[in-house]
Amino acid sequence: MQEKLISFLPDQFPNAAMFFVELTGITYPDPKYHVERENSDIYCLEYVMEGKGTVHVNGLTFYPEKGDVYLLPVGSRHSYHSSFKNPWQKIWMNVRGSLCDQLFTSYQLANIYHIKNCPLLPLFQKFVLLCDTPQPDRWVLESQCAVLFHQILAEIRNHLAFASQPSVSAASLVKEYIDQHLYEPLSVARLAEQACLSSSQLTRVFKKEYGQTPYDYLLGRKLETACLLLRNTSLSVKEISYRLHFSDEHYFSNLFRKKRGCSPGQYRLSSHSANWLL
Repeated sequence: MQEKLISFLPDQFPNAAMFFVELTGITYPDPKYHVERENSDIYCLEYVMEGKGTVHVNGLTFYPEKGDVYLLPVGSRHSYHSSFKNPWQKIWMNVRGSLCDQLFTSYQLANIYHIKNCPLLPLFQKFVLLCDTPQPDRWVLESQCAVLFHQILAEIRNHLAFASQPSVSAASLVKEYIDQHLYEPLSVARLAEQACLSSSQLTRVFKKEYGQTPYDYLLGRKLETACLLLRNTSLSVKEISYRLHFSDEHYFSNLFRKKRGCSPGQYRLSSHSANWLL
């Protein structure tokens, strides 16, 4: 079996009873890959990077494939194996402790085993890299691993919340998020994280629903807000550019001229002249 394994002893975590990483790593494609636990004493979280396989847990069967996450809780009876023709490549962690118990209960994940299309690869990679990098002391290792583990479970819960609201699309939720956070630094990657989608998935579903990419919508809303500020405040063009998180004043002015047909200063003057005539 081809695997990158990173293991720890309990004394490497100052409060191992609360949170302990027993093993973490990457499993590379192996058609003979098979794991079985009769009464697991760990929480097993795995992200499928490539391939397909089968999971049996507590009498249920699932078929996780690329982009999916599966969770195998403490106390479960489970087994899992790769597809022979298209074996898994996975990144994973085996953890335990009272913090894990509390988080699984708080996020209502005790009976959730298979999460489809859950884009958490960067967080899993960050977790494995953290464990594979020497840390200045045990407390840093424990605290940073615990925070990442918590973040992963929170993102899984968010992903499930989106999936359980078929009447409210991911695109509409992202649109609402943009509208409510125009004065914050937003990117397509950050918006995709909010929707628990990849950037390409978000762009596809958003364009299908609204006829434009999330980036174009964000840009349009920023320019609308800039017009509002130019008409109704004495803020300088530079300050408006800064508040709306454009890269710089010149980029903002050039973009404004391209989209509105005049410079921000000319727009302000024409708006004030129109108001005076009224």
